[in-house]
Amino acid sequence: MKLQIQIDDLLAALILTLAMLRRLDVRSAQRPENRPVTDAEFQRWRSLALRAYDQVAVASGCKVVLSLGWFALALRLGVPQPWFQLGGFLVFLAWAFALIWAWKIATDARSLRIQLGIQMRRRSTPARS
Repeated sequence: MKLQIQIDDLLAALILTLAMLRRLDVRSAQRPENRPVTDAEFQRWRSLALRAYDQVAVASGCKVVLSLGWFALALRLGVPQPWFQLGGFLVFLAWAFALIWAWKIATDARSLRIQLGIQMRRRSTPARS
């Protein structure tokens, strides 16, 4: 029995990595750099954005584990052809739905960030002469 890593598993691992990088961007945004925004509004945006990226990360990690687990289990149990593909498709479909839902949450967080005027990156200070 040889496990096969499919292209969608590699894509899920890449998406997991990108979600964790975006999560770091959100966590590194500082409240003092966004003075017009209240603490409550800033935390509301941050929790919404982190929830979206956490959902992407968990869904992508679970997709890889469940996909490889289903493949190994189905081979070991000798699951017949149509059910073998159906199990893999259901794992993929659940992952796709989780990503779509996380995209909706991330879009809401982005809209809130723009509405509040929250800056993600630190502004560079001009060089002194």
